[in-house]
Amino acid sequence: MLDEKFTQVAEDRFFYSLQQTKWTIEDVRNFNNRLLISFDYTNNEYGRIKELRKTYNKEYPTNHKKYFSTVIELMSKMRSTLSGYKKIADGFRPKKKRGTKIKEGASAFDRTPLCNGEYSQDVFGWDTYPDQAVKDLHKNLNDYLELAGKCLQLCLEIIDEEKAIRSDPEWAYALYQDSFRRSVNNSKCFIDLMKQQGREFNHDIVKAVEEAENVKQLIAELFHTFNYSDFNYFCACKTIHDGRKAGLSDDESKLFGKDNKEKVMRIRALLDHIQELANLRTDVIGWHGMLSGQFVMHLLYWCGWDGTKNVGMLSYITNRCKDKIDVVQMGAVMRAKRMAFKLDNKVRYEQQAAFEVEIDQFVDSIMMQTAEKHD
Repeated sequence: MLDEKFTQVAEDRFFYSLQQTKWTIEDVRNFNNRLLISFDYTNNEYGRIKELRKTYNKEYPTNHKKYFSTVIELMSKMRSTLSGYKKIADGFRPKKKRGTKIKEGASAFDRTPLCNGEYSQDVFGWDTYPDQAVKDLHKNLNDYLELAGKCLQLCLEIIDEEKAIRSDPEWAYALYQDSFRRSVNNSKCFIDLMKQQGREFNHDIVKAVEEAENVKQLIAELFHTFNYSDFNYFCACKTIHDGRKAGLSDDESKLFGKDNKEKVMRIRALLDHIQELANLRTDVIGWHGMLSGQFVMHLLYWCGWDGTKNVGMLSYITNRCKDKIDVVQMGAVMRAKRMAFKLDNKVRYEQQAAFEVEIDQFVDSIMMQTAEKHD
């Protein structure tokens, strides 16, 4: 309904409204100044809504929680727009004559000649209003209404898109997976939960997702019902819960996830036999009998490292190698990485590929021996 209100004001309605208000030029100028202030407020809100539009429906959680939060949030942002328009409608509404009845249910917008109220055409047009202030008022009025319409349209687009996502399980699930992956890097939730090592914990939504007949449908229904803090906690609970069921430690769940269980088993096999590997390769041991920075760099990439200074994966390797061999710290790894990046890209990729082939062959032989012993 509001969308119908923010239409351009025709010259005839504008002239008639001015006649009815019996404004002086000074009144016109004063109202024009107030209109420019409303335009500035609305323009600021338009910028904020444009920024919100970029990200709001690309994130699975939101800090504007619950189903109607989008409307509430956006209407809050529209308050200055609506307030400004109401002032315009009130300003141009003719005074009620004594004894005149107002049509029941008629709004200020409907009664104002400037909008939907009754009016008669002006004969003389702009010749009646030669002062530039009147022309400025008409231009600024339509500029304001155009901007207000843009604000409203953006709001409707955001609301409609949110509704569309809830109705499309595949779309919602893709957003969920993307947000889930990024949330898993929220270490604080994991640190708090991993202090409860070995203890079971209950999370109703984790349980509901696990038991759902149609997981994607449930995920779609839950779109924008989590705030970020709750979603981070949910992701931590689900990752650790799923990992424990798959036989992974909490560290392994955070670093690799249950879907990479096979890779985790291979990493375990390698690190459990790291001394044997050191006897076969000359690049394993560096200064002071520790794993060398270069070797650990290649090893981290083989494990799935993203190349950042995040020490999570290095700490896991260090703990797994405890009582077998000491591991260098991240500084030595980053120095090795800087040295590697001085090489030609093709050479660097070939070195890493050759390393991974040899490591995979070593792990294959270890796992084959383990399988034969079990047989």
